[in-house]
Amino acid sequence: MKEKLIQYCDLKKEIENLEKRIDKIRKQSDLIADVVQNGIKRHAIVRGIDWNRQHKLDKLEAVLQERYDKLLDLQTEIEEWVSAIERSDIRQIIEYRYIDNMNWYQIQTVMGYRHEDTARKKHDAFLEKIA
Repeated sequence: MKEKLIQYCDLKKEIENLEKRIDKIRKQSDLIADVVQNGIKRHAIVRGIDWNRQHKLDKLEAVLQERYDKLLDLQTEIEEWVSAIERSDIRQIIEYRYIDNMNWYQIQTVMGYRHEDTARKKHDAFLEKIA
């Protein structure tokens, strides 16, 4: 579980990135247009749907959506694990450290500890106990 906790911050960034990429694909238009010369001074605008391009975009969106769903499942698993920690102080330390990406000094300040290694020692002892 420690490896999953360490990855949590990167996981959130990857989820945000995938959301942006999927949104960008969804905003792309499937319409194309071209100007065709029809004689010396005449031209016509031809509009249509590029089905080949649209198929590729749909396929890419499906791949990204599948990755996104897997990441959300992993995020949910981590959040549920953290929520199941019985001791409030340990749960808060884990949340601050991995979910909020705080350093030990920030955790010391928020938790009201006199020394920043207090939170770190509690954290290390808990993870060692469950390993």
